[in-house]
Amino acid sequence: MIPVWCWGETVWNSFFISAMARYCVSLNITWLVNSAAHKYGDQPFEKHIEARENPVVALLAVGEGWHNYHHVFPWDYAASELGYTFNLTKFFIDVMAMIGQAYDLKTANPNAIKNRKLKSGDCTRDSTESRNIL
Repeated sequence: MIPVWCWGETVWNSFFISAMARYCVSLNITWLVNSAAHKYGDQPFEKHIEARENPVVALLAVGEGWHNYHHVFPWDYAASELGYTFNLTKFFIDVMAMIGQAYDLKTANPNAIKNRKLKSGDCTRDSTESRNIL
């Protein structure tokens, strides 16, 4: 109702733009994770699977575009080795952990990440990168 009251918009246009269009865009970004992040990008952890690291998808889907990492280390709550880079989901979970709403957060061992890159990655990322890149 805010667009109706503040900008004189019609109820139908307000509902369509604020509810339906937003919902459609959100769904398409969600589906983009399992389409574009399986087709376009690097495979620094496992080059023999279809999942890829896609920064554009990560930006649009607030952190869910680091798909190669997610498939190799599915237990890591951050779904990325890059810390908060393009990963607002990790930031939100960390805030919830600080206030006691999330706990038992599991992460992959940095040595396991490095070893996996060297063993089966496509050599697109330096193995010395840190989890705490901001």
